[in-house]
Amino acid sequence: MLAHRSLRAPGRSPSWQHTSHRVVRLQRRLLSSRPRPRHLITLAIESSCDDTCVTVLEKTQGAGRGAARLLFDKKVTSDNRPFRGVRPMTAVASHTQHLAGMVQEAMRALPDAGSAAARDKAAGENVLWVDGRPRRKPDFITVTRGPGMMSNLSTGLSTAKGLAVAWGVPLLAVHHMQAHALTPRLVSALEAGRPGKDKKRPGSALSPNYPFLSLLVSGGHSLLVLSRSLTNHAILAEAQNIAIGDMLDKCARDIIPDSELAAASGDGVMYAAHLERFAFPNGPADYAWYVPPAARADEIKIYDSGFGWKLTPPLSEITSMSFEFAGLNGQVIKVMMEHPEMSLEERRLIARHTMRLAFEHLASRLLFALSRSGKVGEEDRMVLRNVRTLVVAGGVASNRFLMHILRGILDVRGFSHIKLVCPPLPLCTDNGAMIAWTGMEMYEAGWRSELDILAIKKWPLDPNSEEGGILGVPGWKNIDEAKS
Repeated sequence: MLAHRSLRAPGRSPSWQHTSHRVVRLQRRLLSSRPRPRHLITLAIESSCDDTCVTVLEKTQGAGRGAARLLFDKKVTSDNRPFRGVRPMTAVASHTQHLAGMVQEAMRALPDAGSAAARDKAAGENVLWVDGRPRRKPDFITVTRGPGMMSNLSTGLSTAKGLAVAWGVPLLAVHHMQAHALTPRLVSALEAGRPGKDKKRPGSALSPNYPFLSLLVSGGHSLLVLSRSLTNHAILAEAQNIAIGDMLDKCARDIIPDSELAAASGDGVMYAAHLERFAFPNGPADYAWYVPPAARADEIKIYDSGFGWKLTPPLSEITSMSFEFAGLNGQVIKVMMEHPEMSLEERRLIARHTMRLAFEHLASRLLFALSRSGKVGEEDRMVLRNVRTLVVAGGVASNRFLMHILRGILDVRGFSHIKLVCPPLPLCTDNGAMIAWTGMEMYEAGWRSELDILAIKKWPLDPNSEEGGILGVPGWKNIDEAKS
C-alpha cells in the first residue's frame, strides 16, 4: 500500500491560508487607496482698522463639518494713544511696518512638507521652501476686503494679492462683519480639533446651525442680523448715527478720571473696555444690583440718580427697528460738563447706568424681533420662528455686563429657550482667525475672488440692500457653478 503523500508543495501554506493572506493584502490596498480627509490650509490677513493680524488656519475638508487648528495667530495694534482714538495714518504705518515680518513668521508655522514630497515633482508644486526647509503651501489666501478704512484695507489686500500671485493659489477677499457673525462656527471647529478629541469623529457638524440671530456690536457697527445662510445675513436693525462702541469710548473719556485713564493707557485706546473695568472694579460680583426689566414700561423709565442729573433711555417713545446712541452720548457729556467735581462713586454710578441703558436698548430691538412686534418682513418673520441661538460678536461683545443683561432680559421676557453664544474674549475683537475661517467656508462653497478687486470702505451686509450684500459687489466667481 502506497504511503499517503501530501498534495501541498514543500514550504507552501494550505490553499485556504494562502487565499486568506491574499484577502488581507487586498483589504490593506483598498484601505490605503481610500481618500483620506484632506486638510485645507489658508494664510489670512486682517487690516481693516488699527490691528495688523496674520493667521494660518488648518481645517479638515468638508463644507459645514470638520475640525480646525490654528497653526499661527498673531496681532499687532498700532499705538494711537497720543490721539485718543484711531488715527488712520498711524494705523497704516503700523500695517506697513509689521505685515511682511508677520507673514514671514507665519510661513515658518506651515506644516513640514517632508523631503519625499519636496523631491516629487507633482508634490513639489505645493511646497514652499522656508529657511531651507520644505513647507506645505497654503491652498489659498484670505484677506479682509471691507468694510473699514480704505488705506488700511488696501495695505492688507495688496499684500494678499502678491502672495496669491507669487504662490499660484486662489484669493478669498471677505466681508469683515460676516466674519464676526461666523466666529462661533470657528469656535465649534477649533473645539472639534483640539488635542484629546475623538479623532474617529472629525466630521462633527458645525454650530450654530442656520438660521440664527447675531448682535454685531463694535466701535463701527451696531447691527441685529438674521443669519439665514453663509452669505445671507439680513439686517433687522442698525444704528442711526454712531455705533455703540464709539459711544462708549466717548463716554469713557469724560466719565473716567484722567489719572485712571492715563494709568490704563497701556491697553491702548479701547476706552469702552476701561469703562467696564472702572464701573465694576470687582467684576461680575458688582452686578448684584441689576434687575432685568420685566416689561417694556420698566425698560423705558427715566433714570433719576438722586444727584441732580437724569438719563433717558434711547428711543423710549419709538418702537422702530433701529438703534440710536448719539442722544445718550450727548446726555452723558452734558452731565459731566455740569458736574465737573463729581465724586469717584458718582462717576461709577453714571458709568454703570450709561452701559445699562445702552445694552437694554440693544435688547429692546432683539425682543421686538423675537416677539414679532417689530417692523420685520413677513419672510424674515417666518424664519425667526425657527431661531434658537443669539450670537453676540464684535469688540463690545467682550463686555461681560452686556452678556449679563442680555441673558437676564431674555429669561425674564419669555425667551429662555434662546441660547446665548459669545466667542472667547480674544475672538470678540478684530482678529485674523475669524477672517481665515470665513475664507474656509467661502472656499468650500466654491467662491473665489478676482485679482483686480479693490477694497470697499462701506460694504452692506444685507442681501436686500441696493448693493446686494456680500455677493452683490463685483469680483466674485464660483467654480462650482462654472463646472455645472
